[in-house]
Amino acid sequence: MVNYTITTATMGERPEITLPNKGFLEALKPSGFMEMINHFYALVLDSDIAYFFPDDEEEIELIKKRNGSYFMMMCGGDERYLTKFGGQFDQIKTHEMFSIPDKARVEWLGCWQIVLEAIEDKVAHKDIQSYWNWLEVFSKHIVNYENDRSTYEDIAKTK
Repeated sequence: MVNYTITTATMGERPEITLPNKGFLEALKPSGFMEMINHFYALVLDSDIAYFFPDDEEEIELIKKRNGSYFMMMCGGDERYLTKFGGQFDQIKTHEMFSIPDKARVEWLGCWQIVLEAIEDKVAHKDIQSYWNWLEVFSKHIVNYENDRSTYEDIAKTK
């Protein structure tokens, strides 16, 4: 059984990250990993946080490739991300142009939970748990907006 607990993030919090088990990527293989990434983006682009992502399909495809490569590297895959996409990925700098409260992070994690539940019969639960634990902590690093403040996106949705 996988425990999909989501803890609260605090703006500016940078908890220590533990990388996922290599078994996660080994079970899925790169092709299955990219299927999982595609499933995730299909969900997130239809979610309440879709406005964080571009409308252009070519840009989305590049994001899928870049993030898929990065996430695979974090799961013990090779370092193609570093050579193909220009070096280290700074999660904080990449997301600082967006107002990201914890509630957006929770929505993002909710999409991941659906994706991971769909592969529970293909990957050992301990390996899915390690990936989930990584995502849950990793995502805290991008929260850059107070939870109790309305974002411009929140205001736009009510008009």
